[in-house]
Amino acid sequence: MRNILSICLLLTIVVNGQSPCEQVPFVSRAEWGARPPNCYDDAACVERVKWIQDLHQNDREWVDIGYHFLVGENGKVYEGRGWDRQGAHAPGWNNDAFGICIIGDFRTESPNQKALDAVKLWIDCGVQQGHVKNEYYIITHRQSQRPGYTECPGNGTIDAIKPWPRYCSYQNSGANLTANETQISLGSRFCRNEIGFSSASFLSISILLSFISFLFVHYFIE
Repeated sequence: MRNILSICLLLTIVVNGQSPCEQVPFVSRAEWGARPPNCYDDAACVERVKWIQDLHQNDREWVDIGYHFLVGENGKVYEGRGWDRQGAHAPGWNNDAFGICIIGDFRTESPNQKALDAVKLWIDCGVQQGHVKNEYYIITHRQSQRPGYTECPGNGTIDAIKPWPRYCSYQNSGANLTANETQISLGSRFCRNEIGFSSASFLSISILLSFISFLFVHYFIE
C-alpha cells in the first residue's frame, strides 16, 4: 500500500505540474502581519508588556504580571510587580528573589547591548535604593528549576550573563528536598562557596528579594 500511495502522489504532482508546496495555500508571517518576538521601540515594547500582563491575568489567572520588571531591547525597564511585591516567575523562589524578564527570543542570539546594560544598571539601582543586598547572586530561570523544565532565558542570554561577576552556576537538580531544605538554602550554599559572601540576595533573569539575595533572568516570547 505504501508503494501504491507513493506512485499515486507522484502521478498527481506530475499531472498538475505543481509541487506539494505549490498546492498548499501558504500565508507567510509578513502577509499575516506577525510581530517580531523581540521589541526594539517604545510602542512595540509597551504592547508586548501589556500582552504578557493579559496572558498572566486572563489565561493563568494570576493577580498581575508575574515579573518584577521587564526589559526591552529599546534599553528601557518596565515596572511589573515592582520592588515591594512578591513575584510569580519561578516556583520555589517567588518569596525570595526578584524576577527580571528580558523581552524576546534568545534561544540562540543574545539580547542586545541596550537590554543588557539596562539590566545591569537596574540591578545597581536596586542595590543603591536598598532593595537588593550588595552581595547578591544572579541565576537564570532555567537554573532555578529541574533540568528540562524550561529553556528560559535561552542559551543566548546565559552566554551573555555568564561573565558577570555575580553570576552563579547553581543548577536545581530536581531531587526531593529534605525537611529543612529549600531551593533558596541550597542555592545560597552553592553560590556562597562559588562566589563568596556570607549573606546575599538572589535575582532571577526570564533574569531571580532583599530583601533577598537572588536575581533571576527570564525571557519571554509570544
